[in-house]
Amino acid sequence: MKAKKLSSSSSHITSTTSSAKKRTTRSSTSIPSTTDRTKLHFSSDFQTISQNLIAAATQDNAITDPSQCNTHLNDFILPAKEARFIILNPCITVSGTVIYTDYFNPDGDANFNIVLDSQYENMLGPGQYSQAFFQKFYSGTALHVEVPCQGPVTSPKPFNVGACEGYDGPNFKPVLPKMGQHVMVTGRYLIEPPELPGGITEIHPVSSVRILS
Repeated sequence: MKAKKLSSSSSHITSTTSSAKKRTTRSSTSIPSTTDRTKLHFSSDFQTISQNLIAAATQDNAITDPSQCNTHLNDFILPAKEARFIILNPCITVSGTVIYTDYFNPDGDANFNIVLDSQYENMLGPGQYSQAFFQKFYSGTALHVEVPCQGPVTSPKPFNVGACEGYDGPNFKPVLPKMGQHVMVTGRYLIEPPELPGGITEIHPVSSVRILS
């Protein structure tokens, strides 16, 4: 079963080489109030939520030429995990400040969260404004970013086992950002409804990471 797609798809790549131990870093930022956030309707209607997010990505000029995204990296996400996603756009570019890192997750991915620059702040899902998000990442409202197959897969979950076998994509380890760095990230834009109530938006997989400062 494939992920639901609400827009098109396409190809390409970026990155380099090195290694790192498991390290999770979290911000001490307090959770923001949801009462003053009116940009999204906090409903369980994911068709409406998805349409709002697609419109936000367009209005925020985040849409990137699909040739800048490496669709081969999607091959290292098993169908059972893909089924959790609603694809919003095959290729976007956003920038923001790193507020959380997890190098590496049990599924082999290198994960980090970024507080989006104000230009892109409408591109978050309802779940990102929740107490559950704060408790999971101990960071304020932020975009979740996943870089696949950068560490060993230790998770026994069926949708992770074997996902990175034969991985021949980029080695992103030299460009994985540190806490507080300002970065530009390009990759596939999606919302994952099962991750947290209301769903969270992600760049997953990442095609390129650029450290701005």
